[in-house]
Amino acid sequence: MSQNPSYCRNPTRATGPRVRATGRLRRSCFAVAASLFAAAALAAGLDGPCVVRSADLRLQDGVYRLDARLDLPVGAAVRRGLADGVPLSLAIDIEITRVRRFLPDADIADLTQHYHLQYNAVSARYILRNDNSGQQQSLPTAEAAIAEMSVVHDLPVLDKSLVPPGSRYEANVRATVDYGTVPMTLRILMFWVSEWHRESSWYTWTLKR
Repeated sequence: MSQNPSYCRNPTRATGPRVRATGRLRRSCFAVAASLFAAAALAAGLDGPCVVRSADLRLQDGVYRLDARLDLPVGAAVRRGLADGVPLSLAIDIEITRVRRFLPDADIADLTQHYHLQYNAVSARYILRNDNSGQQQSLPTAEAAIAEMSVVHDLPVLDKSLVPPGSRYEANVRATVDYGTVPMTLRILMFWVSEWHRESSWYTWTLKR
């Protein structure tokens, strides 16, 4: 009687790789679970909503510059996390549109300004970095750093020539805060967790020319 080669295997040798693969799978699952737990622990830090309290574009030397004030969801837990080296990121989205009566509004400008705050244990200072320009500020306390992060002043947005007279223009500003460095793969898995991420509503006003 002939034998099917696919069933002529040493059961002892066949079991080994499966056991090792199971061990690797368990370790991978444990690592993912640990990362999720750590991210969930960070999630408890963000306290309250993210709000754009005020915003305005003022014309200076032919360039519209943004001034804005933000309420950031930063409580005691985030301050402790910052002291332990956990980063805090801020993104400010700015959109300028030309309002049209019978057609969809036209995009004139669309940009995002990124800021990154993290404690430097060597200098014992809080470093606030403008990721777009690379400029950095060194601040003595978390309170001073957060206060500085909550105010946008004199940020160049667009040239006056891009908004010629004869039309109505609207400016829109939104702020987004992220606490900690959560990989995108975990963010997809953590669709049910939003505490490490806050996004404000759009703040909209008519641009003065």
